[in-house]
Amino acid sequence: MKTKEELSNCAKKIQDKIVPGFATLNGVNIPNLENYRIQSDIFNFALPENNILDLPTKTSQAVSDGNWVFLKPLPPGDYELKFKGNIKTTNNETNGSINKDEFAGPIGWNYSTTYILTVK
Repeated sequence: MKTKEELSNCAKKIQDKIVPGFATLNGVNIPNLENYRIQSDIFNFALPENNILDLPTKTSQAVSDGNWVFLKPLPPGDYELKFKGNIKTTNNETNGSINKDEFAGPIGWNYSTTYILTVK
């Protein structure tokens, strides 16, 4: 893939297999994740040795397509942001429980991610 259109189509095809599972901030559900799917412009990136895609080390271009969480400015304090997605099967069901973690690369993942945020 060389052109922005080819990269965009590839990113879209992969992300079309993903369904947003959940996102919470300090245990409070963040609703309507499906409304926050955004595709990036083309960007440069470097693949290091032993990368999760098992590709050779190189610098290349890519397009990102995914569901993103946008937060309004938070008051000072500590926060726990959690999120997880899942992967659709061919019959549009998810591949297992949203409560179970399993790596599902290279086309996506459904692993729980937690960020500890400190706002000063």
